[in-house]
Amino acid sequence: MNITVNPSYQFLENFIRTLPEVFQHQGVMLHDKRNVVKLYEIEGLKLVVKRYKIPLFFQRIDYTFFRPSKAKRAYLFALRLKELGISTPEPIAYVECKRSGIFRQGYFVSTYTSDPDIKSNIGLLDTDSQLFDGLVDYLVFLHSKGFLHGDTNLSNFLFHKKSDGRYEFTVIDLNRSHFQESPTKEECLSNLMRLTRDRELSSRIVSAYAEKRGWDAAESVEYVSRQIDKYERKRKARKFYKQYVKRKNLKKNG
Repeated sequence: MNITVNPSYQFLENFIRTLPEVFQHQGVMLHDKRNVVKLYEIEGLKLVVKRYKIPLFFQRIDYTFFRPSKAKRAYLFALRLKELGISTPEPIAYVECKRSGIFRQGYFVSTYTSDPDIKSNIGLLDTDSQLFDGLVDYLVFLHSKGFLHGDTNLSNFLFHKKSDGRYEFTVIDLNRSHFQESPTKEECLSNLMRLTRDRELSSRIVSAYAEKRGWDAAESVEYVSRQIDKYERKRKARKFYKQYVKRKNLKKNG
C-alpha cells in the first residue's frame, strides 16, 4: 500500500492503514453505486471514506506509471482548494492499494459535514432567491479562482445558512477537476453544463451567471444549450452501443 496522511491527522494513521481490511464490514453506508462512501467515527472525529471502483486494466497502468489515481487527486485537490480559500471537507489521507506492483484500488478520507446538497433541495432555488443568487455568485467565485469542478452536478455543492442570513457553500467530489489561471469564457460556460438536467433552471442559472460576468446572457444560454445537446447525443450513442454489445454477446452465448 501507498499511504499518505495529512500531518494534522497523524493520530488516525493506524485506522487508515486498516481500511482495505475493514471497509467492507464496518462503517455506515452513505452511498453505494459505482464508488462506495461510508461514515466512521474514530477518536471522536467523524470521517468520510470513499472507496473508488477498481478501474479497468489500462487505467490501472495509467495510475501506476503516468498520472495520479483518483484518490490521490481528491486529496491533493482538496489541499489546493484550501490554499485558494474554497471550502471543502478537510482532506485527511489517501490510500493506494497495489497488486504485483500495479495499482488496484484507492481510498480517500476526509472530515464529515452534515450540510445538505443542493440537488436534494433543488426546489429551494425556485423559492429562495438568496440561495439562487448565492449559488450563482459562488460559481463566479470558483471560476475567478481558476477552479473548474470536474462534475458540477448540484449534488456536489453543499450549503448552509449562516446567522446573517447568507448562504455558505462547500464543494465535494473533486478528483476530475481542473485548475487554470484564467479560464476562457467558453471553458467557464461549458463547466456549467452539468449542473442540472432541468433545462429551464439551467438557463436561469447560466443567464444570471453571464450577467454577473458582463457577458451576453442570451448568447451564453444558447452556447450552454448546444453543449448539453452535444453531450446528450454522445450519451445516447454510448448507451446504444453498450446495449448493442450486450445483445450481441447474449446471442453469441446462446
